[in-house]
Amino acid sequence: MSTAATPLLQRRQEPDEEQLLKLFWNRAELKKELAKLRREKDKLIDQVRQQEALSMRAQQRLEQLEGVLADPLQAVNAVVYYQLRGVWQQCRKRLVRLARELAERQQDREERFAREQFEAARDADLALIDHRIADVERRARVVQTDLDAVEARLGQLRAFWHCFRRRALRDQRAAIRAALDGLQVQIDRIREDRRAREAEPMSPFAGLGIDGRRNINLALIAMAQEMLIQFSDHDVAALAREASIRGLADVSYGNVAQCQMLGRNIEAVVNKAHTAEKMASLIRRRAEFLRQTAQYRREIDTIPVAGSFASVPVCIQETGEPRPVDARAMPVNVLAEEYWDVYSVLLN
Repeated sequence: MSTAATPLLQRRQEPDEEQLLKLFWNRAELKKELAKLRREKDKLIDQVRQQEALSMRAQQRLEQLEGVLADPLQAVNAVVYYQLRGVWQQCRKRLVRLARELAERQQDREERFAREQFEAARDADLALIDHRIADVERRARVVQTDLDAVEARLGQLRAFWHCFRRRALRDQRAAIRAALDGLQVQIDRIREDRRAREAEPMSPFAGLGIDGRRNINLALIAMAQEMLIQFSDHDVAALAREASIRGLADVSYGNVAQCQMLGRNIEAVVNKAHTAEKMASLIRRRAEFLRQTAQYRREIDTIPVAGSFASVPVCIQETGEPRPVDARAMPVNVLAEEYWDVYSVLLN
């Protein structure tokens, strides 16, 4: 009786063990999901706290600005301050836009050049392969001619006394056919190589080269210098740089009349800025001049040493060799003083 009950007990225990295993794995999966949800909750809490901190700082700035605008003197100073920051941001945006446009053009040129180089190399390889195919086919035609001659000779030797000569010609025919088959295999293999070379894709574009990035950076530095010259009237460029690195509470532009006069001067300087067409020609000539004086620490560097441009010539000749028109120069280094945040725009 006990012997008969043992298998039954085992059969009952097996489903129980499977259920326990399922419960164990389900519990493990639930713990994983719970841990994942907790991480997501903590992440959302951090985001909410960060947003609350941002909102609080924005509210504090708004209250601070309201307090400034309540005082007429502080209000006109604030207007000039943000007017100067606007000049700075406008110049920086022009640098960013120029960097993007030049990079896109340079990439198009380099990609087109790389494609032309790849196609030229591929065409040269295909021409060599075609020459090999033609050479082997020529040899195959010669062998085929020899085979036809042997076949014709065999057709002529039909008498029984030609049996030994026919045997020799048959051996010669077999050797010629083997040679012809080998040449055909060689032709097929070369043609397969040709198809593979013809279908070989071009390597992905590796990015702008060193010379291309150097040229773009010189154009950006040239633009930074040109904007420095344009906004040098009434010291707008220097005041804009000061406004970009100092807070509103740390600056003062004088009394109400002085602030109003400065605001009108800033507006006049902004309105007098060169058009895009004029600016493009000035940048091109100045970049050619900067290329003569630019120095790099290493051959792989794309950003010039700041000491290469210790001063800014006011005017560059429009024709002929790019050089200053006269001795007028501004003792400002746009790289060292990071005018218009130029370093953040340059390509490494």
